[in-house]
Amino acid sequence: MKKLLVVFSILIVSTLVALTYFYFEAAVRHSIHYIWDDWFNTGANRLLVVPLSIVLGFLFFGAQHYLDPKSENHESHGLGSAPKPTVVNFIKVLLIGFFSLVAGASLGPEAILVPASLLIGSIVGVKLFKKDKQLAGMLSMVGFIALFAAFFDSFIAGILGLVLVTKEVKVKVTPPLAVVAVIASLTTVYVLSFLESSPFVNTPPHVWKFSIQSLLACIGLVAAGYGATYLLGNAHSGFARVRKAIHKRTWWQRSIVAALGLSVLYLLGGSLIEFTGNESIVPMIEQSASLGLSGLIVVVLMKILAISWSKAMGYRGGLVFPSVFVASTLVVIAHTWAPELSFIVGLIAVLVGMFTADRKVKILV
Repeated sequence: MKKLLVVFSILIVSTLVALTYFYFEAAVRHSIHYIWDDWFNTGANRLLVVPLSIVLGFLFFGAQHYLDPKSENHESHGLGSAPKPTVVNFIKVLLIGFFSLVAGASLGPEAILVPASLLIGSIVGVKLFKKDKQLAGMLSMVGFIALFAAFFDSFIAGILGLVLVTKEVKVKVTPPLAVVAVIASLTTVYVLSFLESSPFVNTPPHVWKFSIQSLLACIGLVAAGYGATYLLGNAHSGFARVRKAIHKRTWWQRSIVAALGLSVLYLLGGSLIEFTGNESIVPMIEQSASLGLSGLIVVVLMKILAISWSKAMGYRGGLVFPSVFVASTLVVIAHTWAPELSFIVGLIAVLVGMFTADRKVKILV
């Protein structure tokens, strides 16, 4: 009977995580399109980016101040951490994160949805297994695994999520845990297929043709990713001094400074560097010929500055998916020299460099 209850709880957590991911991502995406594109058309009226960033930033910092005042003087670290497992805290995490991303933060939803998914697992675990802390903790891991599967709409990604979460909590991957990951991943992918969801990051079609030129390009991209992470860390350290200088100001004064800085970066860098960047990869590739090598380099540098500013100023969100946009742009730059290079292989090469550097920089996760 207990085993059936455990399986049932895994199905419940995975389904709830899939639904949370789907509707939160859709709410953020549609809100950004309606407000920034349809209502104010900031793509054509670029100067409107400034007042819109200020108004929406005011809403975000206000929501954070009144809903979670303890967090307003702290950055969003890594993939986020879950507060006390209550439904109220779950709603707060999603609301504050929603306002942050819609306000224009150049950050991703991962640092919002990770704590939300952990909370789902913890809440279900506490309700069903009050006296079994081990099972309750396992359901938090299920939440993380299910979210990984959701982001990439892939069963394999869920298994990768198992490896990452067990490493984080220092638990060995055992056969029972592997079975749990399989059930959670399959359930998540099935629910999302029913909802007709698509992967969070869209990449162009790719083929792999091995050549010495492509191999050398991959080596160069690993180095470029390594350097990009260090640049991200240094830019963040510089912007953090600005936040430290204004941390005693009122929340609305801090919101104006944060929004003004972000809007200036967006005006200088263009619409490609706005928001998370997952929907800007294909447009960036389509515009790469007109941008040229110098234009693509500017896009990379400005996106890194926008990510660093958003994080340092206290916007909520993660750095992983925005960094994927940076990595994608670096791959497009490499394509000018090695046209046969597979986009996915190049992307993996950059991310290897980024996450290798992050072992020392400690900013991405």
